[in-house]
Amino acid sequence: MTEQSQKQDTKNRIGSVLVAGAGIGGMQAALDLAGSGFMVHLLNDEPSIGGTMSRLDKTFPTGDCAMCMISPRMVESSRHPNVRMHTLARAVKVTGQEGDFTVTVAEKARYVDADRCTGCGACEAECPARVANVFNQGLDKRKAIYALFPQAVPNTRAIDAEHCLFLTRGVCRKCEKVCDANAVNFEDTDKEYELQVGSIILTPGLKTYDPAIRQELGYGRLKNVVTSLQFERLLSASGPFGGVVTRPSDGGHPKRLAWVQCVGSRNAHNANPWCSSVCCMYAAKQSIIAREHDPEVEATVFYMELRAFGKDFDKYIDKAKFGSGVKYRRAMISEIIEDPVTKNLRIHSVDEEGRLVNEEFDMVILSIGFEPRPDAAEFAKIFGIETDQYGFARTSKLAPVATSRPGIYVAGTYQGPKDIPETVIQGSGSAAQAMALLGESRGSEIEEVVLPEERDITGEEPRVGVIVCHCGVNIAGTVDVQKVAEAASHQPGVTHAETIIYACAPDGQQKIRDLIKEKGLNRVVVASCTPRTHAPLFQDTIREVGLNRFLFELADIREQCSWCHMNDKEKATAKAIEIVNMNVAKTRLLDPVTSNSVGVTHAALVVGGGIAGMTASLSLAGQGYGVHLVERDTVLGGLLNKVRRNLEGDDVQAYLDDVRNKIEQEARITVHLGATVAATEGFVGNFKTSLTDGTAIEHGAVLLTSGGAEYVPTEYGYGTSPNVMTQRELESWLAAGDPKASDRFVMIQCVGSREEPANYCSRICCQDALKNSIAIKERQPRARVVVLYRDLRAYGLKEDYYRKARDLGVLFFLYVPERKPEIIADGSGFKVRVDGKVLGGEMEIDADYLILSTGLRPREDAQQLSQTYKVTRNGDGYFMEAHVKLRPVDFPSEGLFLAGLAHAPKNLEETISQSLAAAGRAGTLLSRDNLTVSGIIAKHNRDICMSCLACFRACPFGSPFIDADGRVSHNEVKCTGCGICAGICPAKAFQVNCFRDDQILAMIDSVTGND
Repeated sequence: MTEQSQKQDTKNRIGSVLVAGAGIGGMQAALDLAGSGFMVHLLNDEPSIGGTMSRLDKTFPTGDCAMCMISPRMVESSRHPNVRMHTLARAVKVTGQEGDFTVTVAEKARYVDADRCTGCGACEAECPARVANVFNQGLDKRKAIYALFPQAVPNTRAIDAEHCLFLTRGVCRKCEKVCDANAVNFEDTDKEYELQVGSIILTPGLKTYDPAIRQELGYGRLKNVVTSLQFERLLSASGPFGGVVTRPSDGGHPKRLAWVQCVGSRNAHNANPWCSSVCCMYAAKQSIIAREHDPEVEATVFYMELRAFGKDFDKYIDKAKFGSGVKYRRAMISEIIEDPVTKNLRIHSVDEEGRLVNEEFDMVILSIGFEPRPDAAEFAKIFGIETDQYGFARTSKLAPVATSRPGIYVAGTYQGPKDIPETVIQGSGSAAQAMALLGESRGSEIEEVVLPEERDITGEEPRVGVIVCHCGVNIAGTVDVQKVAEAASHQPGVTHAETIIYACAPDGQQKIRDLIKEKGLNRVVVASCTPRTHAPLFQDTIREVGLNRFLFELADIREQCSWCHMNDKEKATAKAIEIVNMNVAKTRLLDPVTSNSVGVTHAALVVGGGIAGMTASLSLAGQGYGVHLVERDTVLGGLLNKVRRNLEGDDVQAYLDDVRNKIEQEARITVHLGATVAATEGFVGNFKTSLTDGTAIEHGAVLLTSGGAEYVPTEYGYGTSPNVMTQRELESWLAAGDPKASDRFVMIQCVGSREEPANYCSRICCQDALKNSIAIKERQPRARVVVLYRDLRAYGLKEDYYRKARDLGVLFFLYVPERKPEIIADGSGFKVRVDGKVLGGEMEIDADYLILSTGLRPREDAQQLSQTYKVTRNGDGYFMEAHVKLRPVDFPSEGLFLAGLAHAPKNLEETISQSLAAAGRAGTLLSRDNLTVSGIIAKHNRDICMSCLACFRACPFGSPFIDADGRVSHNEVKCTGCGICAGICPAKAFQVNCFRDDQILAMIDSVTGND
């Protein structure tokens, strides 16, 4: 194909994308693509979007309400003009090629007109048919006409044709008779239609392991043995028991709870051979939350290895152990037996000392793992992609979101077991790949949104509506929300006050819109959770019915009341009343705010030229944007220059050379070697950066991919003998020659990691140990390799290599941090003494080579970058993302993104995924011609300004400046609304929109009782 025909082919690609699966990964991909100007068809085989995350109670390690987090995404997906939702639908045929696919979709009859249904639920109340509730994991029953869950999107009912009395027997039709909206349609039929798309993203989600196969654990026979997902529903306020943990056998409140780990995982005989990656952490989360629900709960976790490998995960385990008193027992469970009288459960186990132990519990939770969906093989066949031996989509570790079929990408657990952040990252990463593929067709299929004209409220008296959210039991379990609403209703200017179960859910949003119209409200207060995540959602809601977005206040009564005062309901309620009343007082004084817009510079600055920076740069260039790649060293590659192969055996250096060549050949990428950032100024969409080599760059987005550093050990005699090496040095040693049959290697894990001052897992150390130990044994089977470990963290599909190492004869012995291995020099070799837990005594191991598995650290210049870009770092020195689950590559500051080791330790595959995600998020920003500037900015009154320069000196963003007339002026585009100028100005010439002095004083007067 000629260059001209290639360009023509690119332009003819269809500017829409099919996303198959509407869990959190699918929604992330859809919203990124829609925000970047592509039409998205979001396909889901259930009657609602939301996936597995919608079934969770809370998430680790933040303890955030899962529904509170995912509801805004669900609502945004349903509202976005560039997203078309297709529920109860699945693809049955795919033809074509990248850029031009034809997808045949089969959509089941809903038997309810979604456009007419109001979600009132009157039909459900009348339906006589009761069916096992799959959403609640069979713990209760639902009706034949139903919503999947209370916050379902779309907020409409569906009829289960297999259990509806009319559709199966021709009798009943009660739902139709009570539906005032005439939404029930028994004439509805299944449909089949075609969609034309340029790319496809597969996010079909997962299936959980059925533990009934493990008869010794009693699931399905013993009522008080439940799965971890069932326990999530027991904890959830929208679950079958309203968030009250209830024992299935008698409805009592269990006090002694036990979690059994690795059920359905790490077992090739009657389960799955892989590690499901999340079970250790969700068991910790559930045990902590169970204690929060009932302080008398005694929680015990039976585990084999603690795989807390994520960012701040080890600290979360410590919180469970030392903050919530959770007991952790390293043990193998042999069986669970029920007491026929009390229905209590006795767990028979073998502890780490080899002793038989019997313990009694009120309830046992089985931490079940993930596996591909039952239709995984058929699914792969329909889309024409290859799978691995387990049924997961086959991808390369060097191209983790690309399937075997060009133009089709994958994200989430269909690519392998993973947690929510990794799923979100891959959602954005796959979106970035689709953006690069279809860049020339961006905007060709979308429709313009027209909002109603804003109401002019000039001269109107305040008519404030107050909505108090239950947030399930997150708020209502501690705060008397009815009492809060009643108190608010008596405040001056309040026209209406009421409570809603979930204000952020679609039905809650619609209720707010309806109230604004019916009551003539001109200002709204919602009392719920943090404004950080939910304020934009409610602002959009009131704008859709003609109110200015800034005639809204969010009163945080979750973080500030119910969570921090959960053991004192009266005080929590009293405080909530005060907070709501304060916000009402402020809201009465709110005025409409007009937001300005600015143009966008369609280029990005990428700081750091390791594999993260190079991958992000290539992705952005592929999307059509200019990139400036800045690297402090004289060569690109970063730490990857020292890595020869990954655990899976890929030639890393060949891959790195290929990436470097692509960088050199890409005309849109300008590389700045031997340079660092000297200074930066500007704002989202319009940054100006000066480099130390004198180069000045204008760009619209910043990606920090500045990398990490290898830890240089001071332990175990490192540096005193050439035979004491790190894993990276061993890799080079092996590349120079083969080990001898007489060689004896001892590897010590977690050197300098998982203890202060670096109390975190570096993720790569166990993988390096497995990689090198396998290499030794494959090249010299008679060589001896011993690995001394605390927890061998071969998470996900890497468990295969743990098993392979054992099969090759690598010996693994456990040690505990209280009794670390002791090294004694013995001639040219070493004697390694370690406490042999299983063998019941101290072991002494002879070694010729001592290999230290060292981890990663933040770079020393991370602090400087943090100050330059005014971004925060966590206690370990890594950059902090905006939200650990839902915004894992965004900084809180708009226009700034992060990826790679600057964010946290991770392996090559994870770094590539996150880099693509950062490029996808940045691409969504750079695709816009104009950006609306935040309305929360300082307004400057020059008439009373004394030009004392206090603001000029104090503002970290350079908003105040000395104008041509020698007086202070204010660049509102640079302003972030931080309020420093308003606080320091002696003349009060600066006032921040929505935080004016009169508004703050009104709040103070409200709580102090002053008029």
